Amino acid sequence: MKSNLKGSIMLVIATVIWGTAFVFQEEAAEFIGSFTLNCMRSIVGAVVLIPVALIMKQLRVKKTGIPERLVTKTSVLGGICCGIALAIAANLQQIGIVFNAEMAEGDSGKAGFITAMYIIFVPIASVFGGKKLRFSMIAAVLLGVLGLYFISVKDGFTVSSGDIYLLLCAVAFTGHIMVVDHFVQKADGVTLSLIQFVTAAVISGVLMFVFDRDTLSFANILSAAVPILFCGVMSSGVAYTLQIVGQKYSEATVASLIMSLESLFCMVAACAFYAKLPTLREGIGCVIMLFAIFVVETPFADRIYAKIFKKKANQ
Repeated sequence: MKSNLKGSIMLVIATVIWGTAFVFQEEAAEFIGSFTLNCMRSIVGAVVLIPVALIMKQLRVKKTGIPERLVTKTSVLGGICCGIALAIAANLQQIGIVFNAEMAEGDSGKAGFITAMYIIFVPIASVFGGKKLRFSMIAAVLLGVLGLYFISVKDGFTVSSGDIYLLLCAVAFTGHIMVVDHFVQKADGVTLSLIQFVTAAVISGVLMFVFDRDTLSFANILSAAVPILFCGVMSSGVAYTLQIVGQKYSEATVASLIMSLESLFCMVAACAFYAKLPTLREGIGCVIMLFAIFVVETPFADRIYAKIFKKKANQ
């Protein structure tokens, strides 16, 4: 139980950072392209994690007295797989957001709602992976989707061209969560995250030189230095590492539900930065999402479900 709580706390902290980072991502988009931002933030994230990974290794060796390698075949394979999934997801999301903004076919709220659809895809993928779902998970996912809709979708829901990219982004984030879930028990989380960012930086860097040449300049990168540093240090270096380590102590479905709170914290951050109060609709959505987390993190729903169906089975 303590391990589950530890993992949940890590995931919540990561989600708070991601929600806050959205403000900085919007600011960065005024100066640099999507691939440039993802490349730069991944480089910063990797640089930040190099000393952390080395220090953590030395502490483990000192504690156990057993020498170990910082990089192993499993951590390299896992990090590359995580990095590929992350690069695909992050760049698809940014393409979808920019595409919808340019065509005036949607706002960031709807983008957040579609992206967070991985809370549906992850349980489905888990079932195909041979894992059983508790009643509380199913109930919490349905509540989470409803809460996300109230928070994110303001003026009805229409499907736009950019939404296809966002839906593919949700699929890619599902892949990322499942890959992390697979490798986190086999390799050191910090090393896994470090290699993940190196991989994501290489992929985004290649795409940057192909598609972002019009805005790619040292002056523009310097103008976006603050957003890049925040996204690189906090959103990438800290938050994604907390995700990987946190998932070690949490089931993939529970982890995806907690991380979907990004929309909630994004709304809170926007209210704080732009000095505006949330609407009644947004408030209702927040309450529903928090209730969804309560449902999945406590045994009450499963106990009630077991009592009802056990009683019916005995009748």
